[in-house]
Amino acid sequence: MKSQNKGFSLDGLSEYYDLITPAERSRFRQNQIDLAGIRSGERVLDVGCGTGALSLMAKIAVGETGEAAGIDIAVNMISRAQHKANEAGLNIDFRVASVDELPYPNKHFDLVTSSMMFHHLPVSIKKKGLREIHRVLKEDGRFFLCDFLTPHPLTAPLMFLLLVWISPTRYQLFGKLPNLIKECGFTKLELIRTGAFLKYCLIRKT
Repeated sequence: MKSQNKGFSLDGLSEYYDLITPAERSRFRQNQIDLAGIRSGERVLDVGCGTGALSLMAKIAVGETGEAAGIDIAVNMISRAQHKANEAGLNIDFRVASVDELPYPNKHFDLVTSSMMFHHLPVSIKKKGLREIHRVLKEDGRFFLCDFLTPHPLTAPLMFLLLVWISPTRYQLFGKLPNLIKECGFTKLELIRTGAFLKYCLIRKT
């Protein structure tokens, strides 16, 4: 049986990933922490965590009484994330897993974050992943999404030129993701910031 495509893996770039993406403690990552409204004592899961930049900052934000976890399908990414957490003395539950099969119990997390990952996912995995995120969130939980959505008018020509040929990303550029999010059980999607390329959304379970 042919294995299902779970999305584009960046495992081959794991050695260089931190050189080409915003690092922990960068303004970009701190803005994400602030926009997500992470509070002390919360349980936070970062899906598609890469080498753990956002996960590390989430753990600092939730403190000793909180929990931080991160999942990624890329084995080498998780290995590097765990190494960074160990070096920083931070207890973070990193696991090799896919967003459509989260290895966590129902209603466990206060917050799930996703930064620049959802546009990699085939539509079927987006849908399964959203349902899994909904499942592991508490009733008053929230989902913070930073990704490509309908582009800013000034950058739309460039984004479409570069990205429209990629089917999973095209789906989001055409503005279809918000309806899928609601179809998967979420009740409210709030656009909290719009950048030149990225949009930042806070999505409520109830």
